[in-house]
Amino acid sequence: MKIDNKGASVFFLILILLLTGCAGSGEKGQPPNLSPSFSTTYQREAEDMYRQAESAYHAGKIANAISLWERIVEKYPSTAVAAKSLNRIGEISLEQGQPDKAARYFDYLVYAYPTWDGIPSAKLNQLKLLAQTGKKKQVMKEAVALWELAANRPEVRFGLAELMIGIYSSENDIETAFDWSSSGFSVANAPEQKRVLTSLTKEILDRADEGLVKRLYKRNPSDFMKVFLDFRSAEIQVQKGQGETGREQFRAILAQNPGHPLAAEIQAAIRGATVAGTGIPLNPGKIGVLAPLNGPNAKYGDMVIRGISLAVSDWNQGHEGQEVTLVIKDAGSEPEVAAQSFKELVRKEGVLAVVGPLGAQANKTVVPLANRDGVPLLSLTQKEDDATDNSFVLHVFIDSRDLVKTLVRYCREKLKYERFACLFPDDRYGQRLSKIFAETVQEQGGTMMASASYKEKSTDFTEPLQKLMNIAKKNAPLSVIEGTPFDALFIPDQVSAVSLIAPQLPHNNVVGVTLLGTNLWSEAPLVQAGGVYVDQALFATSFFPESQNPKVRAFSEKFASLYNSQPSYLEAQAYDALMMLLQARSASPAKADRNAVFQTLLQSEGFQGVAGNYTVNSRGDLERQYTILQVVNGSLNQVYPQGQ
Repeated sequence: MKIDNKGASVFFLILILLLTGCAGSGEKGQPPNLSPSFSTTYQREAEDMYRQAESAYHAGKIANAISLWERIVEKYPSTAVAAKSLNRIGEISLEQGQPDKAARYFDYLVYAYPTWDGIPSAKLNQLKLLAQTGKKKQVMKEAVALWELAANRPEVRFGLAELMIGIYSSENDIETAFDWSSSGFSVANAPEQKRVLTSLTKEILDRADEGLVKRLYKRNPSDFMKVFLDFRSAEIQVQKGQGETGREQFRAILAQNPGHPLAAEIQAAIRGATVAGTGIPLNPGKIGVLAPLNGPNAKYGDMVIRGISLAVSDWNQGHEGQEVTLVIKDAGSEPEVAAQSFKELVRKEGVLAVVGPLGAQANKTVVPLANRDGVPLLSLTQKEDDATDNSFVLHVFIDSRDLVKTLVRYCREKLKYERFACLFPDDRYGQRLSKIFAETVQEQGGTMMASASYKEKSTDFTEPLQKLMNIAKKNAPLSVIEGTPFDALFIPDQVSAVSLIAPQLPHNNVVGVTLLGTNLWSEAPLVQAGGVYVDQALFATSFFPESQNPKVRAFSEKFASLYNSQPSYLEAQAYDALMMLLQARSASPAKADRNAVFQTLLQSEGFQGVAGNYTVNSRGDLERQYTILQVVNGSLNQVYPQGQ
């Protein structure tokens, strides 16, 4: 309804009387008879003034902001903006440590504007004020009713749950606090909300003994909330001196719940529960490197050492007083050699952390030693899908699954490809990548038409290509049976193999398809080896030395001046691995503590390396942005991400 100037003045007078406590209660201070839907006559003018008030508030002009909100209430009392203004004044009064003033604003708001859609928020503020003034019993009494009232306001329900966890925790009623935590998680959507509830839930359970944990189990919590109880149960085992038992429980919890908000705490607990680690020397200025220096893989070891050496040079030049030195040991070709080298790095040299090794077998041997001794290991070997070795290990190598996902997503979203096929070598790498590719195509909504393998060191691919085409045609719809029944062909193999396969495709009626590959295609000159047969081919990798990104360009130029060659993704990856570690060392509150440094490393977010931007997720896995390159008229072009 529309209120005239006289009515507005009377309304504002009543408000002032109520806020100053002079109007009393009951009939003496009745508010105007507002329409449930409010008046919209002055809504636009009121909104404009409200925005001015918010701008003044954020500019630090709090008195001006409050004055504007009060004018809104005086001039436009029948609008929803007036109710919103009262709420803001109450919130600011609360921020400024004026609970009595805030209470009067909230009380009047609830009294005068019962149909305003923000009433649940105002009532939550009322409960917070009651809690601050020690009236916890009244809060407990009114909380359930507010929860029901806020059925469509998840942010209010979250705030209420947070409030009630604190109240019941202060009363040492852990069971009810745990129930409120469960309710809070049911409405928490934002990561920050989940982080807050995770911290509160862990905090209340820190006081729970074994008997209380058992009682909470009997309340049949959800699988999500049960993780908190499992975690506390494992903690209790460690506190009872059964560290190894507790550590195994932590590992099992993490393996079953890698994406749980408690994952980071579980990882920290695994490290804290490490039995060994005492009596091991520590030199924070030494970093170990474990790489093959002899044998068939020595060339890859040399690449790692070049990348790491450049990182040390850059770091020491820019961080006076924080210099480090490298201690390089041979990982060899036998697991026993890698194990012995790791022990020497840790037991004799006292290195802060180790970068490496490269090979899968060496990695399997070294990982348990790193976990046992509590020494951070930045492995240059890809993490296996079923691995659970993330107590002191961070795999910084390319993740094939994420790499393939980036490639397929580009094909589906940018190129609109629908049908895919795979031709792969019958070895461990080819089998694994073909499986990942098929799963990813399905996840991205594409169709996997066919897969076929070929023997290692093959030169004639007629048989596997004919087999691939026959399978694809059987699975193809009638509309495409005349041509090649797939849009793209994935070949997860070295450039040397691709250069033999590509020319044989037209002779086996595989025409008009886009060839897809992995980072292996960046290890050799694909364009020269494949010629016109690889034109338009796409492959994903972690590093493009010719990128226009200033950081990449500076790295590539410095590398070329030192070694007279272009850096590869392996050298760039090794460079980034050490830089991430040293940055974590610099930011760690305890630079001479391996556990503290590794914990800081696991909190890395948005680290800008030369081989992409890195973030460690809640599972302790490294996530990065991959680059997609395309062969166009005899040269490599970066097509994703664009503008770099």
